[in-house]
Amino acid sequence: MAPTGATRARALSLYRQLLRGAEKMPTPNRRDFIKKKTQVEFRSAVAVTDEEEIEFHLRLADTSLDTVLVQADHLTKLFRDPRVQGDA
Repeated sequence: MAPTGATRARALSLYRQLLRGAEKMPTPNRRDFIKKKTQVEFRSAVAVTDEEEIEFHLRLADTSLDTVLVQADHLTKLFRDPRVQGDA
């Protein structure tokens, strides 16, 4: 069965939020990695039609979004901490 409009809207919303979350990463390498990983994962799931598998992918994307946002916040704080910078 094909995904519903609501499912497509949810997937698109998660996709956009993940890309925005990537922009919050403190380094270009991390930003680029999150963006590329998001694009690859969503493109690989575009042909999925099984409702349970679609729901699994959406839950995984939601969990990934939470992880990205927590990591971005944590790493940003860590990189701003003068004790971490050091005088190497």
